[in-house]
Amino acid sequence: MVRIRSLLASLMIAAAPVTAVAPAVAQEAPASAIEASAAWSRPTIRGARAGVAFLTLHNKGPADRLVGVEADVGKVAQIHMAEVVDGIARMRPLADGVALPAGGTVTLKPEGPHIMLMGLTQPLQVGQRVHLTLRFKAAAPLAVEATVLAPGAEPGMAGGATQGGARGGG
Repeated sequence: MVRIRSLLASLMIAAAPVTAVAPAVAQEAPASAIEASAAWSRPTIRGARAGVAFLTLHNKGPADRLVGVEADVGKVAQIHMAEVVDGIARMRPLADGVALPAGGTVTLKPEGPHIMLMGLTQPLQVGQRVHLTLRFKAAAPLAVEATVLAPGAEPGMAGGATQGGARGGG
């Protein structure tokens, strides 16, 4: 008798309206309004403790700000600005990040805002991929892969200038 009651109870549960027990339909997360392209890095020499990464950000949404970066190749990644003062290149962290105007494009490049990769755990070698996570003030984090390019192969870098202005290994 107990078995029959259990069976009846199971059948009643199974006969309940499907909408009550159907799982919710997963909705796709909205696509980020910020996209990255042309992400690249430079090779470093053995023993170098810092490297760089560059990329172009396209903002299809409202104004936002790149406020942080994480990388898989070093202890710290920061947004820096390169400025040439009296013929000497100087780097300084951009504590407020980089503004991304609504509907605008911003390029992080040599002699401008860029990503510093500090505390490298190994040299950056041509062909290697550097995994970056970009953090924005409003938009969701964006995963980006930068390829370490040989000197002279950098996008928009005629003449193959490398970090420090030297040609060759970096």
